[in-house]
Amino acid sequence: MRQLVLIVAYYMIGYLIFWTFLHETNLFPKVWVEQNFGIAIYIWVFFFIIPLMLIALGNDYIKNRISDFKTLKQETRWPLYILLFGVWDLMFGFAFLLFSYFEISQATMIIANALFITGTYLTFFSFSVAKKLQISRNN
Repeated sequence: MRQLVLIVAYYMIGYLIFWTFLHETNLFPKVWVEQNFGIAIYIWVFFFIIPLMLIALGNDYIKNRISDFKTLKQETRWPLYILLFGVWDLMFGFAFLLFSYFEISQATMIIANALFITGTYLTFFSFSVAKKLQISRNN
């Protein structure tokens, strides 16, 4: 769990540094980013999100949760799929509302990222809970 908190802290600190430099200084070409937002997102994904995902996949917490998921029986997975569909539908709904009704600002992006980090944590946590329920049902 400590590693997961450190990964989230790494993500949020890097994110805040990026947006602070973008909005408060002339370090990044703000006009270029606004005009080429799609390319800027690809650069962001390549240099920040992909390394973060690789670090996360090497994390023991996530390895253990994936192992929990792989050992679930088929009849236990369907309720889990329905639960995860609901969780992610809620996360995407909140993110859509944020971007539809609020100007895209640093605060909006932080809240949106916090939603997705929460959804990811709940996803992996639900694997563990489903495994524990399956074990308790078998006993």
